[in-house]
Amino acid sequence: MGTPGDLARGTVLNECDDTDGATTGWRGAPLGDHTTCFRGVTRTVTHPTPTVDHMDTTRGDTNRGDTNQPAREATDDVAFTVVDFETTGLDPSTDRILQVAALVVDADGAVVDSFDTIVKPQNPDEFENSAAHVNGISDEQVLSGMPLKEALERVWSMSRGRWFTAHNARFDIGFLHAESARVGIEDTLETWIDTLALARSIDTEHTRRHSLSALCEHYGIERERAHEALSDARATAELLVHLTREIGLGSPRELPGYFAR
Repeated sequence: MGTPGDLARGTVLNECDDTDGATTGWRGAPLGDHTTCFRGVTRTVTHPTPTVDHMDTTRGDTNRGDTNQPAREATDDVAFTVVDFETTGLDPSTDRILQVAALVVDADGAVVDSFDTIVKPQNPDEFENSAAHVNGISDEQVLSGMPLKEALERVWSMSRGRWFTAHNARFDIGFLHAESARVGIEDTLETWIDTLALARSIDTEHTRRHSLSALCEHYGIERERAHEALSDARATAELLVHLTREIGLGSPRELPGYFAR
């Protein structure tokens, strides 16, 4: 399986699913000087609202990143692990993962493996599911769910050697790292694809909203139920295919070479 390149070392500010643009950064930090990440570049910018680098439609990206890697050709060895978490809230330091979905997507965008489960968090009596009205997950489901460590080990196993992909990836990665640390898993992610950042880069005229809901509507993607991990992961996998086509690539297999240019 192909090894992910040096795609993304920085951060993307948090964006709630049903809003477009954030008013706070990760864990509630106010905006101002902040970092944005696009194709492996971390840049400090001063703006009242989040921004990302945009793509020049005649020359390609105006800031592709200091990866110092040779361009790679399209290959069948490329694969993606598309992940979505449903959680008790927005803060990885205090909130917990309640539902996990991970899809392995091949070079043509087809789903070839999937995993999803309700999760029984570490020490479930120590916190409250304040997002139950959003995710619809009951306390009874949580108590009978797969143990957190077992679920996370499955996600890590499915992600190795593949491009970790999520919509607003910083949110999911923040929870993945925090929850992994709680159960003694030392793995960390240094590379990923964020479909939110990619969607923003394409929208050079700033005419769209970029929440998953808005993008599904824009591209005609059917989403069985919002805020259900498997449904959101499937929608993100399909969104990845639409975005790669919109930037002029034939299929997701060409993305590694595109980012390395």
